[in-house]
This record gives sequence, C-alpha cells and structure tokens, in this order.
Amino acid sequence: MNVQKVDKRLLAPVLAGFFIMGFCDMVAPISGRIAAEFGPARQAAVSFLPTMVFLWFLVLSTPVAALMNRWGRKRTALLGYAFTVVGLLVPFAAGRGCSLGWYFAGFGLLGIGNTVVQVAVNPLLATIVPAERMTSYLTVGQIFRNCSLLLVAPLVTLLVAWTGSWRLLLPIYAGLTVAGGVWLQLTEVAEPERTERAAGALDCFRLLGNRAVLLSTLGVAAFIAADVGVGFLSVRLIDNPSSILTTTGFYACRIVGTLVGAWVLARYSDLKYLGWNMAGALVLTVALLFIRSEWAIYAAIGLLGFAMACVFATFYAVATKAEPERANGVAGLMIMAISAGALSGPVCGAIIRATGNPHLGMLYVAVLVGYMLWASFRLGER
Repeated sequence: MNVQKVDKRLLAPVLAGFFIMGFCDMVAPISGRIAAEFGPARQAAVSFLPTMVFLWFLVLSTPVAALMNRWGRKRTALLGYAFTVVGLLVPFAAGRGCSLGWYFAGFGLLGIGNTVVQVAVNPLLATIVPAERMTSYLTVGQIFRNCSLLLVAPLVTLLVAWTGSWRLLLPIYAGLTVAGGVWLQLTEVAEPERTERAAGALDCFRLLGNRAVLLSTLGVAAFIAADVGVGFLSVRLIDNPSSILTTTGFYACRIVGTLVGAWVLARYSDLKYLGWNMAGALVLTVALLFIRSEWAIYAAIGLLGFAMACVFATFYAVATKAEPERANGVAGLMIMAISAGALSGPVCGAIIRATGNPHLGMLYVAVLVGYMLWASFRLGER
C-alpha cells in the first residue's frame, strides 16, 4: 500500500475534532462581553475566566495521556466531547443575568472537555497520516480550529443584533459538538498497535530530558499564552462595541497564514519558517505598544495572526519526531503546555488595572514571542 495515501473518510471526522477544539478559545474575547454584565468590583474575577479553561490542561493532560493507552484514542475523544457539551450548556441553562459562578463552572467543564479532546485528537490524526506529512496535516487541522474561532465575532455580532445577547452562541457550539461526536462514533478509526507501553505521568515528564521535547513544550506554552493574551487584549485596544471584530481579522489572517504555511512547510524547513514568522511577530507586538489608530490596530492584529499560524503544528511535530515511539506521552506534554494560557487573563488584566493602558499588555506577548524566536534557532541547531 502507498504510505502517502490518506483515507479522506477517516480524516474528515478527525479534522472536525480540531474545529471543536477551537470552542474553548472563545472565552478570552467573550470575557469582554461578560465583564459588561458585572460591576467594577467583579472585573478582576472576570479576568480569571480564561484561567478556568486552561488550568485543566496542567492538571489532566498527562494523566489522560496515560489512561488513553487503555481507553483508546477515539473513546477518549468522545469523552472530551461530552464534557464540552455540558460545559457549554451550564451557563446557558443558568439564564441571562446569572451569577459569575455559573460561568466559572461551565468554563471549567469546557476546559476539562477540551483538554481530553486535544490529548486524543492530535495522536488520533497520527494514526491516519504518515509521519513525514504530520506537520502539514497538523497545519490543516489548525485551519479547521481557526475557522471555529473566526466565526466567534460574526456570530456574536449577529446574535446581539437579533436577540440583544451573545448567549445563544453556547447552545450553537454545543449542538456542533454533538454532531461531531456522532460523526466520529460512526467512523471506524483503527487504533494503533500498542507498541508504546502504558505511561504514567512521571514517564511523560521524563521526556523533557530530550532537549527538543523540552524546548518544544515550552514553545507551545509560550504560543498558547501569547494567543490567549492577544485574544484578551485585542478587544480592549479599540474602545467601541465592534472591537470584538479584531478577533475576526486575527483568525482570518491566521487561516491565510496556515494555508500559506501548509504549502511552505511541504518545501522548506519548518523551523526556519517558524523563525521568520516569530521575527515578524516580535516587531508587530512592539508596534502595538504605540499604535492608536483603529485601522492600524486591525492591520497589526491581522498580521500577527498570520505570523502565528503554524507555531503549534511546528513545535508539536518537532517533539513527536524527536520521540516517535512515545507519541502519547509527547501529546500529554504538549497539551499540558496549553495550561500556560491560564496566566494570560490575570496577567493582562493586572497590567490594564495597574496602568489603565491595555496597549502595555503587549509587553507580556512580546516576551513570549521572543522566547519562540529564540527556541526556533536553538532547535534548528540540531
């Protein structure tokens, strides 16, 4: 059999899982809408809502990766879908004007579900596509994820215009998650032979002794923290109700960047391409410290989305290729690194409250981009 051939019937429902992954990332831009429902005394608490999503990546990713050896990747993904549906419906069922605690509970369950989904779906993709094409297909998966993020701002804008509230977004995403789960359940995806022994959490952490895995894990952590930071800050850089559309520009340009990246990565070094993009991203984050023009902010945020398009896929693929026989353990570490997104809301919120200037929050993003630029050079030395 030609090892290059990929069964599209198996690929489609797995790529739908990447679309569902994006649902948790709506919390950062939506936090601005939620903040408007509460008084000044609760704003610090609202800034912790993204933390409730990303905290679980730290707590659960490596244990789930270990248990996935017994459960199987498909069953693990379906469990994550179930948590995602419940997490989305809890704050919606609580009703408009509900207490902040319902948002914390719902987004906490959403974070648990998303952790499980990401631990399972990335290695599930690896069972379908050949190893030498993993970076390209992970990049395609990120296109599907970014599409779900691209829809957030237009959907919220339409829902507010039609109903006066953004909250119907929650059951819409829950329904799409159910549809994705049914599709995956009806698809026969073969589990790989279990040549990798059942790993515990400590076994996953031992993989950090491999320098490529360590630098890539920290790279994913920096990327997610920067991504959440941009989502949190971008809606606050422009002082008008349409500011959430900055996220549309960010993710639209990321999709373009992902398409361009899929072509480039098939022809050139993924680490060199990462370095070029991070150099550009660093310039943009510094520029956003000073830019005040609305159109310039939209443009800079969009270009930043383009530059950050292929970061996760590159770091994940580099780590997987460094330890190909321990893909589940690598997946656990990569997804654990996503917990770094929990820092962004509190840190950026604290900077804004301390200075009264959301633009200064981009300093936090600039430091993270600087690490990714450095890591791309160090990994390229191997």
